[in-house]
Amino acid sequence: MATISSITRQRLFALLRLALIGGDYSRTLFDRMSNNKWQDVYNAALEQGVLAFAYDGIRKLDEEYQPELDIKVQWAYNVSHIENIYAKQLSSAKKLTTFFAKRGINTMILKGLSIASMYPEPTHRQSGDIDIYLMGDYDKGNEAVRKAGIDLRLDFFVHSEFTVDGINVENHLYFVNPNVNRTGEYVQQALLSLVDNYDNHPTVAGALIPSAEFATLFFARHASWHYARECIKLRDICDWGIMLNYYRDRIDINTILSHLENCGLTRFASILTTIAEQILGITLPLHFSERYEALASRVLEDILSFEDEQKHSQMNFIRAFVLKTRNRISRKWCYDEVVPDSYWGNIWYSIKGYITSPLKVFKAKL
Repeated sequence: MATISSITRQRLFALLRLALIGGDYSRTLFDRMSNNKWQDVYNAALEQGVLAFAYDGIRKLDEEYQPELDIKVQWAYNVSHIENIYAKQLSSAKKLTTFFAKRGINTMILKGLSIASMYPEPTHRQSGDIDIYLMGDYDKGNEAVRKAGIDLRLDFFVHSEFTVDGINVENHLYFVNPNVNRTGEYVQQALLSLVDNYDNHPTVAGALIPSAEFATLFFARHASWHYARECIKLRDICDWGIMLNYYRDRIDINTILSHLENCGLTRFASILTTIAEQILGITLPLHFSERYEALASRVLEDILSFEDEQKHSQMNFIRAFVLKTRNRISRKWCYDEVVPDSYWGNIWYSIKGYITSPLKVFKAKL
């Protein structure tokens, strides 16, 4: 997408703060906005995965500052679509939890549906897959899925995949890839040491959600891996801020800071925190000795301007290869300055993957 203008950013951030944290807002930001200006905010929110949150913010504006009816109807229609997807995912998660419980297997829900429960309006957090961990019963769970006549896919060793009611499910054997480098290996072992400390999922009866320390370390590693390779979105920044705010009185600060330091994720976590505090207008409970203000500004600019050319159309093998190569080269600075992963180490890891599964290099994103 085109770079989001400064005023559009300010308006979007203000709406996110209103929706997710509350408080007051600057009336001058929204005074006499044209439909075109509202469309700019809509497009930015849609691209960044925060469309429903922005709509929640609009509904908290004074009536005179809200967009005209046609814009609100367009927005509300797409928000209802997000709500429907969430309802379907929640139903599938409940069905899964019951399915495994009948076979003596406990289900922990990770990532999307776990983080959604921390938001003021969980139905408005956009997510895709359902990620689960079966508390050590990975093989037993896979066998139960097979016996139920459900197609089980083992394309990637970190997790198996199958579909329930049209929703893709990832059953994790590993929480993160432990084979790519020292960071992955450390985080996997640290998460294993933290996984037995958990809470009950607030909306999926019988399901579990990770502890504050597990969720924070898991998110930081997962986000750092995706950021360097393909960027992340404002939704991920909101997730980080909302999660830390939710766990404010329960997180063991020293434990999580120690883990972040040991695996090299301190800088990235500090940058995430700085950006989240800027957008949400709150102080989060994780405090870092180094704030990396200039680097945080560059990362935020990267998030708001990143364009993944592969997502827009089908393409032939050569075009896919060229785009993947160009994208990887353009993101070298992320490895050099932001995340703990080695740029050349990741290149080599990808090459090994392409040698064993050559068609992956040509697989365009949906």
